[in-house]
Amino acid sequence: MDWINDIKDKFSRKRIRSLDRTKEYNRDFVDIDSARKIGMILNLSTTDPGDISLVEDYMEALKKRSKDILLIEINLDKKSEPTYSNIPNSIFINPTKLNWLDYPIPSLENQIRSHELDILMDFDMSTRMPSKYICSMARAKTRTGLHREGFEVCYELMIDPTESNDMKNMIKEFDYFLNMIDNGKRVKV
Repeated sequence: MDWINDIKDKFSRKRIRSLDRTKEYNRDFVDIDSARKIGMILNLSTTDPGDISLVEDYMEALKKRSKDILLIEINLDKKSEPTYSNIPNSIFINPTKLNWLDYPIPSLENQIRSHELDILMDFDMSTRMPSKYICSMARAKTRTGLHREGFEVCYELMIDPTESNDMKNMIKEFDYFLNMIDNGKRVKV
């Protein structure tokens, strides 16, 4: 079965590179202070409950800063149900909404593309394809995630997975680097 996964992975790398939509949608570095709409991708099937609560706390902190949050909830368990159905802006993805390459079905792609985001944060630490594909096709100016060889076109800002090997460090690094972005709004000394 490894050879099938290798074929899927190689095909996905090519497909994602061809999805570079910089001509269709402007990519830019947006700092977290000026961002109004922030998307978060969270894979519940591979994330520990403690890490999920860290992301929830971060989401609440951003809401207190008047940020609109879109949560893209991925659960790769076949019979999974949405956990965050009470959140107004949430999209739920399970295996019934993915094709054989782990890409979302076209109606779900359109739903994701209908949201114009300033920042999209990928908190999925797994090697599975849904979050990478979502980042590559989403209408987000700045996309952040863990560095994975061959998937560099999915993100404007990547962090090293060896240094950010847990959710707490990942959130801290995303927040740190997204606060460092200077879009010419601050006075330079």
